Amino acid sequence: MSTSAVSTSSIGNGLQTYFQARNSDLEKLGKALASGNLDAAKQEMSAIQTLGQSGPFANGAPFKIAQREQDFEAIGQALQSGDLAGAQKAFAQLKSTFHPSPVPEPSPAPVPVPSPAPQVSGVDVTA
Repeated sequence: MSTSAVSTSSIGNGLQTYFQARNSDLEKLGKALASGNLDAAKQEMSAIQTLGQSGPFANGAPFKIAQREQDFEAIGQALQSGDLAGAQKAFAQLKSTFHPSPVPEPSPAPVPVPSPAPQVSGVDVTA
């Protein structure tokens, strides 16, 4: 029996590729919904569902977090019934669950502590 090492970088790259593709499709979905193009929105929903089937999450779900998955399903249901406003609302809800990584604020520069004035032969030179 032989074994082969699994590269964690290839796993990481696969996840990164998945998330990039999903984010791109979500962006397209948002644009389609914003413009009122139900057909394009349905196509993007299908693309995200297809991507999820080959993605890293259980049962072929495009999202790991249950709330996101529910919001995504609500978009699909609204689109199926032709409810643009409902799909837009569900998309806004889905979008609100994504929090951008906070950009760390730079650490303040250390403030130099003044050193005591030099003394020369017992005479204060600062006077």
